[in-house]
Amino acid sequence: MDIQRIYGGMLEALKNVGFGQNEEVGGSFLASNEEVVESKNSSEGLEILPLNIALQKYEWLQEKLFSLIPKDKDEYVKKVSEDKNRLGYFLHVKEGKNISLPIETCYLINNNDFVQMTHNIVICEKNSQLHLISGCTSNAHITNGMHLGVTEYFVDEGALLTTTMIHSWGSEVEVYPRSSAKVGKNAKFVSNYIALSKVKKIQMNPSAYIDEGGLGEFYSVVYAPKGSTLDLGSEVFLQGSGAVSNIVSRSVSDGGNIIIRGKITGDVTGAKGSMSCNGLMLSKNSQIHAIPELVANDPNLELSHEASVGMISQETLAYLMASGINEDDARNLIIEGFLDLKIPGLPTYLQSKIDEMIKQSQNKTAI
Repeated sequence: MDIQRIYGGMLEALKNVGFGQNEEVGGSFLASNEEVVESKNSSEGLEILPLNIALQKYEWLQEKLFSLIPKDKDEYVKKVSEDKNRLGYFLHVKEGKNISLPIETCYLINNNDFVQMTHNIVICEKNSQLHLISGCTSNAHITNGMHLGVTEYFVDEGALLTTTMIHSWGSEVEVYPRSSAKVGKNAKFVSNYIALSKVKKIQMNPSAYIDEGGLGEFYSVVYAPKGSTLDLGSEVFLQGSGAVSNIVSRSVSDGGNIIIRGKITGDVTGAKGSMSCNGLMLSKNSQIHAIPELVANDPNLELSHEASVGMISQETLAYLMASGINEDDARNLIIEGFLDLKIPGLPTYLQSKIDEMIKQSQNKTAI
C-alpha cells in the first residue's frame, strides 16, 4: 500500500494513532472534518458503511440510534443528534463470524476551529468476534477545534468485542466522546483507551450494561502534560447473575489536571466487580483526583476497589542513579514502567505500538 499517495498530508497525524500502519486489516474507515475519505471492507461476515448510507439501507437501524445514549444526555449529545450531516460509521458483524483481522477507524480534524460531530453504531451478533481500533487525531498544523462523538455498541449473546481507542489531538482541542455498550448474556466487551499527548480538554465517561454471565473490562493509560485537562471515567452496571467487570487505569500528570472516575453498580446476586486506579504525579503543579465508587443493590455481591496517587519514589530514583543512570533517564524509566499496562488479549503489534507511544511521549515532554 502506498500510504503517502493515499493519505498525503494526513500521514503524520494518522501515524500518531496507528492508522494505516498495519498491512493486514479486515476493513477501514477514515473521515476528515465532515467528509468520509475511506470506507472499505475485506472481511466476510462484516459490513462497514458510512452511517448515513446504512440508515437508508436498513429501516430498523433508526431504532438503534440514541437507544443507549439519550439525545438529551447533555449539550454535546444534543448537538450530535441535531446534526443533519450524520457523519459516522456502521459496523455489523454477522452471527457466528470471527473477524480475525482488526478493523481500523479514524476521525481527523483538518481545519482550525472546526467542530466535528460523529455518531457510530457497532453491532456484534450472537457468537461473533471483532477487534476495533479507533484513532482520533488532528493534523499537525491544527491547534484548536472540537470533537463531539457518540458511539453505541450492541454486543449480543456470546459475542466478543474489543475496542482500542487512541487519542492524539492538538494542544487547544476539546474532545467530548460519549459511548455506551449493551453486553448480552455470556458476551464480552473490552474497552482500551490511550491518550499520551497534550490536549486542552477531554471529558468522557463510557458506560456498559452487563447481562447474565457477561464481562465488561475497561483499561486506560493516559499522560497529561502541563495545560491538559483529562476528565475520564468508566461506569458499569452489573445487571445479570454472574456478570463481571474490571476497571484498570494508569495516569501520569506532568503539570496537567487529571480526574479519574470509576463506578460499578451491582444489581443482582452473584455479580462481581473490581477497580484499580493508580496515578503518578511528576511535579507540585500536577493534579490527579481519583473518584472510585461502588454501589451494591444486593447483599450477595463482590465489589472492590483500590486507588493510589503519589510522586516518583525518591528511593527508586536514587537506586537507578546509583546504577549509573542519569536522573532524566531514570525518571523516564520509572514513568514507562508505571504506564506499562499489559492489556489482556491485545494483539502483539498493537501492544508494541502502545509501548512505543509511551516512550515517545517521554522524549517529547520535558520531565
